[in-house]
Amino acid sequence: MPENKSPNLATDKPTPKNIPNAPKPVMWFDPHSMPTIPSSDPGYLTKSHKPVLSIIVMVYKMPEQAQKTIYSLSTAYQRDVSEADYEIIVMENPSNNLLGKEAAESIASNVRYIFYPETLPTPVNAMNHGAQQANGDWIAVMIDGARMVTPGMVNYILAARRLAPRVVISVPGYHLGNKVQQEAMLEGYDETTEAELLDSINWPEDGYRLFEISCLSGTSAGGYFKPIGECNCFCMSREVWNELGGYDPGFTETGGGQCNLDLYKRAVELPDTTLVTLMGEGSFHQFHGGITTGTKGEERLKAMQDHFNQYAALRGGSYSSPLKRSLYLGTLPDCALKFVRHSASVVMKNHGEIPRELK
Repeated sequence: MPENKSPNLATDKPTPKNIPNAPKPVMWFDPHSMPTIPSSDPGYLTKSHKPVLSIIVMVYKMPEQAQKTIYSLSTAYQRDVSEADYEIIVMENPSNNLLGKEAAESIASNVRYIFYPETLPTPVNAMNHGAQQANGDWIAVMIDGARMVTPGMVNYILAARRLAPRVVISVPGYHLGNKVQQEAMLEGYDETTEAELLDSINWPEDGYRLFEISCLSGTSAGGYFKPIGECNCFCMSREVWNELGGYDPGFTETGGGQCNLDLYKRAVELPDTTLVTLMGEGSFHQFHGGITTGTKGEERLKAMQDHFNQYAALRGGSYSSPLKRSLYLGTLPDCALKFVRHSASVVMKNHGEIPRELK
C-alpha cells in the first residue's frame, strides 16, 4: 500500500481533508438526542400535592385511536415528566362504540375518565365539564381524542407557562399520511393504511418519527410563520380559561362546529396574552371517520356549511385566523425540518421574495 504522505501546504489546497489533526465535520445530531427543559424547582409538584397541568381529551366513537392518544400522553411515552406533574382527563359522550372507564384508566394512573351524558351532537359541554373537574392551574384541551402527540409536549408546555404572565401555548397540528385525510380517504386511505404507516416507523419507539409520515393539517397548511387557523392541542391558565368562559355552549353543531377555532382565537386575541408555539412538537390526527375528515361529498360540504353558518350567526361574520405573532420554544428533530422549510417558503412567496412555483 502507498504510504500516507503529509500534504504540501505550499501547493496543496488547505482543506480539512488534507490538514493533519483537522476538526472532523459532524453532519447531523443523533436523532434520539432530543433535549427537554428541567423544572426550575425539582419536586415542586409533589410539595403541592396536586398537578400543575390538566389535559382534557374528548373521545367519541374512537376507542382504538383514543387509546393511542392517551398512551402518547402518558409518562411511558412523554419525556422528563412525572405523573405528579399532570393529569389526563378523558371525557366521553354516549355512542355505540365506547372507550369506557376501564380501558382509559388502565393506560396510566394519572388518567381520570368521565362519561358525560350529552344529548346534543357536540363536545362543548363535556369539555367545559372536564375543565370544571380539573385539579391543575393550567388547562390543555384536545377536543379531538384521535390526536397522538410527540414525546416532549408535556415537558415543553410546563416550561412555556413560565415565559410570560399570561401565556397561550400552541402545539401545531398534522395529519398522518402524505395528504390531509379528507383527501387521502378518497384514494383508499383507511385505518389499515395508517397502521402500516405507524409500523414503518416502529411507533411508539420514537414518537418524533411521526413527522416522517405526516403532513400539516388543513388549518395549519401555511405553516408556523403565518397566522394559523386552529390548534387541536393548546393550553392556557385557569385564569384565562375562566375569563373566556371556556368553550361557547352556543356551538351545538356536529362535533362542536367551529367551537375549537373560536376558543383558540379568543384566547390568542386577548390583548395581554402571549402566544407560544412549540414548533418541534405536534399533534397528529388519526383516521377515524370524523365529521370533517372522514365524510365525503355532499355530506361533508353540508356539515361544513352548517358549521360556518353557526359561527357567523354567533360572531357576526366568518372566521379569520388570529393575527398575533408567536414566540417559538423547543428543539427541532431533523425529520421536522421539511415543515420549517415549507413554512418559511409560504411567507417568502407571499412577500414576493421567491417565485411561487419554487418547490
